[in-house]
Amino acid sequence: MVKYALKRLLYMIPVTIGVIFVVYLIMYLTPGDPVALLLGPDATPELIEETRAALGISDPFFVQFFNYVINLFTGHFGTSWYTGNDVSLRLFSAIPYTLILTILALALALIISIPMGVIAAVRQNRPADYAVSLFAICGVSAPTFWVGIMLILLFSVYMGILPSAGVDSWESYILPSITMSFNLLASITRTQRSSMLEVLRADYIRTAKAKGVSNRVAVYYHALRNAIIPSITVAGINFGTLMGGSVAIETVFAVPGVGRLLSDSIKIHDTPTVIGCMVFTAITVSIVNLIVDMLYAAIDPRIKAQYLKGGKKS
Repeated sequence: MVKYALKRLLYMIPVTIGVIFVVYLIMYLTPGDPVALLLGPDATPELIEETRAALGISDPFFVQFFNYVINLFTGHFGTSWYTGNDVSLRLFSAIPYTLILTILALALALIISIPMGVIAAVRQNRPADYAVSLFAICGVSAPTFWVGIMLILLFSVYMGILPSAGVDSWESYILPSITMSFNLLASITRTQRSSMLEVLRADYIRTAKAKGVSNRVAVYYHALRNAIIPSITVAGINFGTLMGGSVAIETVFAVPGVGRLLSDSIKIHDTPTVIGCMVFTAITVSIVNLIVDMLYAAIDPRIKAQYLKGGKKS
């Protein structure tokens, strides 16, 4: 398992470099001059050229790219072209807000979706199953920003019981965390229902019931343990993605997290900050996927045996 984890961590290096290359190329080819936006319309051509040279923007693309990669491996994420601050400082100040939102959204989604998926599978083709399926379809189909706006109208504008924007208190996290969990909740519910239906039809479940095991024990002890693995996959992948920053949610609720930092940086063409946000997202997704794989082994010993077998072969 240790060799497998180290191998996965080493894979993060080419993945991160690839992300940097793609993002840098997109920002490089994007129309518009960031220096002209920075200095304003009254800037002279001489000042613009001096600023471009100072920021390294006048260098060829591959020179800028390799310089950034070298600085990144020395622990420097670059300097914001607009604030003059280190990108790492801006990023680390935004991470706590996104982390809190992500943990709350994921916890809310798991607490609700797992039981709903199990109930829908156990009561297949019954009113409970139809209700859960209808909710899941609505949850997957509804745009995230629309859900957020509807919650603001209901709880902030009409009822006036929750703040609509900002993070002044713990109450400020309620609406954005619910909004962030809505699509995820629906996705995990559908995944859990499908996986549970497949496991409930397995031979070992029928054998357990034939030996006198109660339906509750067969469902919640034998079946759920195997059926929950796909839901962990969905939750893990979405956790990494959400930690990268949900741009729509953090913009609607004015949360100063990674998503809003990324959105604001793209608008002003702040390439170092954009790349810093994307590098953080790539590393987070890779680490979370590794943790999910480790959870597989903890839940299902057969998967752990496969990892160990693969490690011996390598």
